[in-house]
Amino acid sequence: MAGVIVYEPDDDAEVEGLPWAITFEASAGEDWDSFVCGPYERDEAVALAESVIAEGRGVTAVVEPLLPVRSAMDVLSTIDELREEVEDPT
Repeated sequence: MAGVIVYEPDDDAEVEGLPWAITFEASAGEDWDSFVCGPYERDEAVALAESVIAEGRGVTAVVEPLLPVRSAMDVLSTIDELREEVEDPT
């Protein structure tokens, strides 16, 4: 599936002022490594991703904020939270 996927944070998510990144990924049937570009302002990242997709090369662009993580425990805590959301989506 080619296109732009933009992370839309929940209303309570604090992403205002964070830098944003774009991950370019291969579409189905292709086999190349994805890569990340950034940091950008959100609007700049979305515009760049849309510009690349408009070229019709059949790639997917995922635009999302870069989270300020300072330790391995921060990463592990985020992983635990995401796992809990999947297990109990209420």
